[in-house]
Amino acid sequence: MTPHIDQHSQFVNGDIQRKVLVTGAAGFGGSNLTGALLREGYRVTGLDITPPASASLLSRELRHSSFQYLWKSVQDIQPSDVEGHSIVVHMAAQADTPMAFDSPRHTVMQNVLGTVELLEAVRHADCVSKFLYAGSGNELGRAHYLPLDERHPLTPHNPYGFSKAAAEMAIWTWRRSYGLPSIVIGTGVVVGPDMRREVFIYKWLWRALKGKPIVVEGGSQTRDVAYIDDVVEAWMLAIRAPEEMVVGHKFYAGSGQEYSIEKLAAICREVAGVPVPIEKVGYRPGEKGQREAFSIEKARAMLGYSPRTTPVEAITLTADWIRTQLESSPAEAKDISILP
Repeated sequence: MTPHIDQHSQFVNGDIQRKVLVTGAAGFGGSNLTGALLREGYRVTGLDITPPASASLLSRELRHSSFQYLWKSVQDIQPSDVEGHSIVVHMAAQADTPMAFDSPRHTVMQNVLGTVELLEAVRHADCVSKFLYAGSGNELGRAHYLPLDERHPLTPHNPYGFSKAAAEMAIWTWRRSYGLPSIVIGTGVVVGPDMRREVFIYKWLWRALKGKPIVVEGGSQTRDVAYIDDVVEAWMLAIRAPEEMVVGHKFYAGSGQEYSIEKLAAICREVAGVPVPIEKVGYRPGEKGQREAFSIEKARAMLGYSPRTTPVEAITLTADWIRTQLESSPAEAKDISILP
């Protein structure tokens, strides 16, 4: 039986309980979460290195009276930036796997050292009741057993996965050492309107809609594809939940369905409605054998999480958005990299 969560329980200790700090707020996930928080009456501080004038995904939120934008790197965050917030959501990251191959040091500096700086700021501010971290499917590159659940050891297979796994280990270490109220929510591939252009689903759909071949790196490795609205709802469920229910726990929030890369490419071509060829190239380093077969049963049982959008529906909605972009904005029609 799903436990009842009183979404107003976090407000009882005063106004600070309504204040949330979201790092990486100008990104895909951060902007969607920020919008959801503001709609539920929270006050939000969004931290990001994106200049305010370029934070297009926050165009509405920047005008909201309950939103404050902090133009700053997470590596420079101070306890004074955290003070007054009871919830911190850490989404800031160098989030692109291909970039991590060529810039592993930069990726580690952003994802590991940036996380440590934030943990220290949270520790010294001493006001946070929930610290939520956005985990990645790349942390589990080699399955010891299936389905993958929250007890599975971290087995990264590429520099990006290493950086996310190391950051998660830091989060649990700071909890054991200093009692930080850590929560981890892991996901696979998250898609939807305004998604990042470097994600392979976007590139495949864009190319198919332009009548260009879809290029698949490898093929047998698998992914869990989830829709942004479902993932944001998982975050909101954890934010609304009583602290004693979620602090110290990890949850997987995806579709709970496993698809091979080859199958996803075929779905993208079908959804685009253009019979473009699918061309195969070699696997990315370390990726052959990757499985994203996540169990979402813990999130379902403890949070009441229940994704409403299937992976095929999620890809279809994303294709509709890209199609609208291509029809309405010539600037979006410029060529992009052929590789996913």
